Amino acid sequence: MKKLLCLVFIFVASTLHVWASSPADEGKSFLESFYKEGVERDFSPSFLKMYLTKNAVKYLQDSYDYDNDDGTAMAIWLFWREAGTDIGALKEFKVDKVKDNTYRVVCRSDFNDDFYQYTVLFGLTRIGNAWAIDTMKPEGGKIVSAQQGIKDGSRWNVRSLDYFASCDEANVVTFHAMNEGEELAFRLTPDSNKEDEYVLTDDSHDKGYNPYSTPARVKYIKNDGWKLLCIYDKKGLLQDILDGSQYAEGPIVAQSKWTAQIQGKYITHNNEPVEIGWNKITIGAIDLTYEHVTFNDMITGVIKIDGGTRFQGMWEAVVTLDGITLYKVEQDEYGSFKRLGDKEKLIWNRNDRPRFNYACMVLLNDKQFRKMKKSTLRIMRNEILAVHGYRFQSEDLQHYFSTKEWYQPAESNSTVKPYLLEQLNIELIKAEEAKPDEDRYVTEE
Repeated sequence: MKKLLCLVFIFVASTLHVWASSPADEGKSFLESFYKEGVERDFSPSFLKMYLTKNAVKYLQDSYDYDNDDGTAMAIWLFWREAGTDIGALKEFKVDKVKDNTYRVVCRSDFNDDFYQYTVLFGLTRIGNAWAIDTMKPEGGKIVSAQQGIKDGSRWNVRSLDYFASCDEANVVTFHAMNEGEELAFRLTPDSNKEDEYVLTDDSHDKGYNPYSTPARVKYIKNDGWKLLCIYDKKGLLQDILDGSQYAEGPIVAQSKWTAQIQGKYITHNNEPVEIGWNKITIGAIDLTYEHVTFNDMITGVIKIDGGTRFQGMWEAVVTLDGITLYKVEQDEYGSFKRLGDKEKLIWNRNDRPRFNYACMVLLNDKQFRKMKKSTLRIMRNEILAVHGYRFQSEDLQHYFSTKEWYQPAESNSTVKPYLLEQLNIELIKAEEAKPDEDRYVTEE
């Protein structure tokens, strides 16, 4: 029996929608008409976002061969951007018949140098001459490793910046970016004595200014879907991390990370509840919208709140140990912000959740924490360990975390094993703590 099973996968905020049609002629016609009408495609396992509009499929491969006795089929489609630019490798859809009209579909799509593989189990029902989805059960996704090393043309994010890599035949990699109209560039040479390590050349060249003139070495990490370049100074302190795992542009990544650091539930000095979400602030029963104020795409830490309340206007959001302090500000013609004197203190109101819980979920290479006092940084760093039940020797840390509902001490510290992201955040915070006070810009009071 020969069947055509045509599948279109659309990820929207981690949700998968599938369309199917049969027989062959009707299926192909359905797909072509569907794409003529237009579709937005959003891959979003948090870091992956890609949009395809009405001309998303420039070409749909004509070779459909589903004449397999075992019910297995493979369809390969080549996707294009609206402008007609090829966006990557072929997308593979493998369909295995489980039983009756139940199928397991494996979708493998290009993810940087690797593949993102997603599996879904679904059932079909026949309506006239066509097939429709009756049941659907996603079975999760994973990163499938493909290529090692730094890829030529790959993008690497740090703060709001996007660096692009250029590789020569000797595997020397030059990274270049634009920052407020200034060209930045630095060069990595492979360390012949250490695998996945590079020497950061302290020279300047015609591609731009080198922002990393003092660090000694760079370590390439590829693990659990991460592609990272960790930049260490001569003392072994982690100075910066370039993230090659992001698909979104630098300014979007930076805004998402900063939002994650200020969102949560708080109360004002008079016990008025305040909840900060991704683009909304709820004060009592009043919903207000806000947006980030940037300067040349860089995060300023200032948010603009709309709505006719005392919170309307521009506020500098300063993360503190107890919550967030909002300082009313105005911006001058040069882009600088001046505090006007008014401030609102928002107190963290979740004793059942770590104050800096985002440090276990977000890679803090935006380094917004550099504005915190060292005493706050110490709590933040140790809180990452406390989440895993670490038993502290210092009496002040013992007392601090013993008052938290979420803290459950482990039987032994030997079982405490932070994840890669958490380990790197601990290193970044340690490096900031090691800086002399005169070299730091602290806004926390």
